[in-house]
Amino acid sequence: MFKTKALGSLKSILPPIHQPLPLNQRESQKLLDVLKASFRAHLDKEHGWTPDTNQVAPAAPTVTYLPSAKDVPARPTDKHMRAILENPLFNTKASSASPSVAAAPVKSNRNEVFQLAVSKGIMNIQRALGFLLAVHRDIQLSAAVSVTQSMKDSGAGLLVLRWLRSSGEERSLDFLANRTFTRLLLRYMVAEGVDELAWSWFQRLLNEPGLTTGKPERAAYPAVLLDSLIMAKSQAIELDEAYASMLRGKEVIDDTSSSTEHLVNAWRRLCWHTTGQSYKHQTPQKPSLFDDFVTIHSQLPKPFPMAVAHLTLYHPTNPSPDLALEYLGNEYIWNTRLPNYHADQVATSTNYVTKLASLTLDTIQNLMQSGRFGEAQGLMERFRTHLAPRNIRAVAY
Repeated sequence: MFKTKALGSLKSILPPIHQPLPLNQRESQKLLDVLKASFRAHLDKEHGWTPDTNQVAPAAPTVTYLPSAKDVPARPTDKHMRAILENPLFNTKASSASPSVAAAPVKSNRNEVFQLAVSKGIMNIQRALGFLLAVHRDIQLSAAVSVTQSMKDSGAGLLVLRWLRSSGEERSLDFLANRTFTRLLLRYMVAEGVDELAWSWFQRLLNEPGLTTGKPERAAYPAVLLDSLIMAKSQAIELDEAYASMLRGKEVIDDTSSSTEHLVNAWRRLCWHTTGQSYKHQTPQKPSLFDDFVTIHSQLPKPFPMAVAHLTLYHPTNPSPDLALEYLGNEYIWNTRLPNYHADQVATSTNYVTKLASLTLDTIQNLMQSGRFGEAQGLMERFRTHLAPRNIRAVAY
């Protein structure tokens, strides 16, 4: 049977019935390499990166989208792809299971649950706080020798930091309004060695236009941040790093011409760790660092004579009871201020009675060790008369 002229003319118009055969593995890999190289070259051009012309190009360049974490990415394409692939919003690993598996009770560690919540877009500050608290509770209930080391190994702080950055929370720093979250996050950051980021936040806040004239709660953010950082540093047995952080905070405030009011809470906290909670810490190793910390008091907006008197009893090389005796010898302290003291009139959680009792007992101990038994006996009588009948409790920060 012969083809008609009409059908023959359609042959050039209609597509062939049989499509080209698929590429084999070698051809597919070759095409993929070409596409990768083209993609990277385009990104390099967009970022303005040019390779070193002195280097000899390899015959078959290896294309890697995600370089090893041990190596610092040299090309902008590597940085670009790492930023995309490490963004927790793109982490669908926890949600990629089959429906039958997802229907079963979820048995995964807390980090995976956190990442799943982030990938679904339901993470917020309160949930992040619950995550950090849960991990910390697990550590405390475990047989871990070092809580700090276990916090570092957990990686929980880094997960939260990554979410803060990808969600935009770090840009506004409004999460500092939640003091419980801030304090716990800073503990993880110090444990994981990324507390340098907190200093960048502190610097940024102090340089913020209208910080003191804007929202009152935002004006308190620098003090909250520094106090949380000092609280985290004070968990260590040695306080030298905490003293150094206080001095650094003072330098940043001086450089930005900010108010020393931001130092008050952090300074008083570290003072109490040095004195009332000295049983948790070793004697300061650097007397000069200790002296510089005490000197900050003279530049605070209001004096704290009881705190300074207490600090002189704990000088690492030259403890002295003189300032303490001068303070405790003031009749106003015992006959006016103490009888009129009410806990509900004192701002923050600082307990005046507890701190006065601690100063008195430490002064008595110093006098006894120095052989000044008469002065120690007189101070002990005053303690029994004015402080012993009171319900003295530990200061809770």
